[in-house]
Formats: sequence, C-alpha cells, structure tokens
Amino acid sequence: INKSEFFQGLQKVIGVLPTKTTIPILSNILLTLEDETLSLSGTDLEISISTMCRVSEAEPGGISIPGRRFFEIVRELPDLPLSISTDENHQLTLSNEKGIYKFVGEEDESFPRIAVEEAENEFTISGSKFVRMIDKSIYAVSMDELRSTLMGVSMEVSANELRMIATDGHRLAKIVDRSFEGDDLNGSVILPTKALQLLSRTLQPEETLNVSIGENHVVFSFADTRIFTKLIEGQFPNYDRVIPKDNTLEMTVDKESLIAAMRRVSIFSNAYTHQIIFSIRPSSLIIQAEDIELGGEAQESIQSNYSGDAMEIGYNAAYLLDIIRHVDTERVLFELKDPTSAAMIKPTEQEPNEDLIMVLMPIRLNDSI
Repeated sequence: INKSEFFQGLQKVIGVLPTKTTIPILSNILLTLEDETLSLSGTDLEISISTMCRVSEAEPGGISIPGRRFFEIVRELPDLPLSISTDENHQLTLSNEKGIYKFVGEEDESFPRIAVEEAENEFTISGSKFVRMIDKSIYAVSMDELRSTLMGVSMEVSANELRMIATDGHRLAKIVDRSFEGDDLNGSVILPTKALQLLSRTLQPEETLNVSIGENHVVFSFADTRIFTKLIEGQFPNYDRVIPKDNTLEMTVDKESLIAAMRRVSIFSNAYTHQIIFSIRPSSLIIQAEDIELGGEAQESIQSNYSGDAMEIGYNAAYLLDIIRHVDTERVLFELKDPTSAAMIKPTEQEPNEDLIMVLMPIRLNDSI
C-alpha cells in the first residue's frame, strides 16, 4: 500500500476513537481487505467512520489493531511503500525496506458492527457549504450534560432552506442556506458535536456530501468515506422566541479593532463572569472592565457608528469574542434595544443566499458581582 494514502485514511479514522473507554476494543482500528480495497473503520458506539484505500497484491482478511500506536508508527515512517500481513494468531506485521513493526491484534469478528437502518430523508450539498454552516454554528453549543439537547447542532431541512442552529442559553448562532433544494424534505434533527467536528476535519471543500437521515441516525457519505452517527434524542428549544424582533438601534464597528480592544480589556475582567461593559455613544464605543476581587481596571475607546441614545451594556467577553470571530465582513453590525435585552450581531453584508445571525444575552450590570 502507498504510505501517504494509507496515512490519510488513518487520519480520518483516528479522530473517532475514544480517549478513555471501559471497552478496550473501541481503542482499535478495524482493517478489512476485500478484492484490492482496504477498509479502515473506527467507532465509539455512538459514531462510526469507515474509509477505503487501494492496495495491490492482496489476499482477503480482517483484523483489529491498537489504533493510536499503529497511527503513530505509520505517521513516523518515511514515504516508502508498505507491506502489511497477518498470521493465524492475529499478529500484524508492518514493514518497508527500512524496518519491521509487529502488533498484537484481535480477530475482526470481535469488532463492533453498527447496524444502519433505511434512510427516511436524503439530500446532497457541497462540502464547502456544509463545513461553513458547521463552523458558523457549532461554537455556540452547550457543554452542560444536564441539557443534552443543547449539546448538539439542530439541523432543519425544508423544500428551499437548510438551517443550522446552536445555543447554550446565553448565546445563539443561526445560519440559513436559501439556495438549498430539498424537494419534499421537511424535518429537524440534533447532530452531536463530535460527529460534526469529525466531518469538518475529513470532508474536503471540493467534495460533494450525501446526507441520509434515518429515524435515530444520520449517515454522511463523501468520496471513499462514510460517517455514521446516532442523533441526540429530545426536543430542541423554540429558538425563534429568543431572536429579537424589535431591535431598532444599530451600531457598526471595525471587526479587528473591536477584537483587539476586547482582548486587552478582558484581561482585567472577572475570572468567573468575564464581564466587560460597552459604553455606547454616537461616534465611539468605550470598552471597560474591572476586577473588584483582585483590583485593576481597563478602558479603551474605538470608533463606531451608532444611531441611538447613549447606554451601557454588560457582556461576557469570551462569548462575544467567539461570535465576532465568526463574522466575515470588515465591520460588525450590532442591532440593539436596551441594556437588558439580547443583542443581534450580524455581518454588515450577508453572503449570497445566506442568512447568518448571532444572538447574545447581556449580563445585568447589577448582577455582575
């Protein structure tokens, strides 16, 4: 087998292996050889991935081997052709003209098999579009295991729209593709973040992605790779009611200036709340932070365009920085109402056939200590 192609396959599979598990075989990678095609598979029982490589001089068979050690040795090998062989004692020998490396494996029958039911809905989309939609939403998911439905991204499909929404209760990210052609599709599912991160790392922008949605699973297929994931069960919250409808005050600021000022000022914010204060004026935005416990404060002013009366709003700097970094335009648009209402944050110009909005709840200034 070609070393670089083999390593690319291992790179795709290694990401699904659990770092800690009480089931040792989940730390293995399954190698299955049929005709002149080698399949590489890995699973954590919730998510599975398989990909294929071309080989030569092949005899059929299968084995599962310790994934991380195997990955590490292949990564370090020079770019020379590799020979792989196994014996009846489930020992795998990996060799090239420089050296020989032996692994103790297990029979392929002991590796978990994931049963995939029939798909109920199916669509195709460009890899670049789908990865962009993941990137613009996934950062807002919750880490709270008590709210499992918020630990994934909600994907909604309809005849002419594909939506991805994520929220942790403090912030929300929503991206809509209006060029989507879903024919008679209609429904929503909650996708686990680990599966989406794995997909983002392995799906190439130029590839076409096929998405098959079953009753409790989704299969992503592209090129020679398939990713299977169970869905998060439960009802995603009604996010429409938290998206502001009457934020009539607009402020635009330079994105890079805002990020730089916030990064400096937030060093002086409270370690728990990360609170910074926006003092908004018609032509300037003053960013302040004070750590009452440890002492110290900071203040910076940057230029802005603003259409309303002066006001002060508190925000979590870490959440706001996350949001602003996902705005692609040079300036960021804030749509505001008052110091206690959520802000809507958008690019100043939307991409064609796309609608991207982020929502951030303020921190009440009298609640910050």
